[in-house]
Formats: sequence, C-alpha cells, structure tokens
Amino acid sequence: MKQIKKYFTIWGVPIIAYLIPLFLFYLAISIKSDILVELSIALFFLNLIGTFIAAIAQITVKKWYYILSQVLISIVLYFLFSTYIAIYNPDFYGAYKTIPKDIQIYEPISKELSNLTLIENDLILQQSHQPGIYNYYTTFNPKEAGTLYIKAFEITSNDRLSEERINMSSSINIEKIESKIYSGEFTIYEGSWGDKYGARIELWFKVKDNNVQYKITEKNYIVEGWMR
Repeated sequence: MKQIKKYFTIWGVPIIAYLIPLFLFYLAISIKSDILVELSIALFFLNLIGTFIAAIAQITVKKWYYILSQVLISIVLYFLFSTYIAIYNPDFYGAYKTIPKDIQIYEPISKELSNLTLIENDLILQQSHQPGIYNYYTTFNPKEAGTLYIKAFEITSNDRLSEERINMSSSINIEKIESKIYSGEFTIYEGSWGDKYGARIELWFKVKDNNVQYKITEKNYIVEGWMR
C-alpha cells in the first residue's frame, strides 16, 4: 500500500515508471516478440492513465503545481511512442517461421515477365516495388465469365494470410473469354520486411452465373510481410 501511495503522491514516480514499458518495448524489438510488444503498449497506457490520476492527486496533497510537469511529460512521451508505433508498426509474424526443406518452393521473380516464362495454367509471382507486395501472372483461360483471385496460406501453420484484403485486391473480373496472360496484384500484411517465410499461393476461379468456386493451381513461394 505504501508503494501505491508513493506512486500517486510523489510526482516523479509515475514519470520514472514509463521506463518499464519503454524498456520492454526496446527488448521486444530486439528479440522480435509480438507478445512483449503488446505487453509494453498495455503497460505504457496503464501508466499513462495512472499518471493523470496521480496529477489529480497532487491537488489533494496541495502540490497542484506538479500537475503541469506530469501532464506535459506524459503528452510528449505519448506522442513520441504512438508515432513510433504507427510508423514502425512492429509485426514479427514471420520472424521465427521455418521454411520447409522437403518441398518445392520458389522465390518471387524480380525480372520482367516474358510470354515464354509461363506454361499452361501456370502461376508466377513477381516481387513488386516493395517487399510484401506481389504481382501474379497466369495463363489460365476460363471458358466462362467469372473472377480470378488468390488465396495465400503460411505453409507450416496453414494460417490464411490477409484473407479479406487479398480476396479484394487480387480479383480479376473476366467478362470476355479470350486467350491471354492475366495479371493482378496483392499484398501480404503478416510479418515485416526481411522476415521471410513459406506461403502456399493458390489461384482460384469463381464462376459468375452460379458462384461455383474451384482451385486452378497452387505454388509454394518464399514471401514476407509489407511494413505499412
């Protein structure tokens, strides 16, 4: 109880207490731990609330002149911490994933695609302008109107990756039946730049008239998440 009382009555204690979540956040970034990131953020905002309560408590002990210091320091730390999280947005989903050695897996191509690169019903992934953003190409030529789209799964866990966003961004609506190479783009959000892991990229087709959906082909690729 004495320690709690000190927290709310000694104006500098809540300010010093910010060192705990900030240290945990630094540690989380160093060892790439999503759990520690979440814990540090929770402790930071808990201490932020405690600091404002302590600032009000200064009035009861007739030390109201400390309120301004506590509030200003808290606001500055909140702004800096929130801005860093918003810009860096740590996501270590792929940091400790293992790329399987016993399967056939490809790297997304970085060169321009030529017509000779693709075989029938092939699926090629191309690295776009930023890691985590991919173009895909296929020679699949449907016999009816519908929509081509991509599904992506992390190989070791079978987690569905960025389901709603990939469903929308990768969709190619086909009304006119013609023989051509179709291409689209999608972004994988799980993970950060440099943390590569294996993903099963599946090409699907949804028939326009009856909404029947079926998988055309699949291919394993080494991917990474886009740092938004």
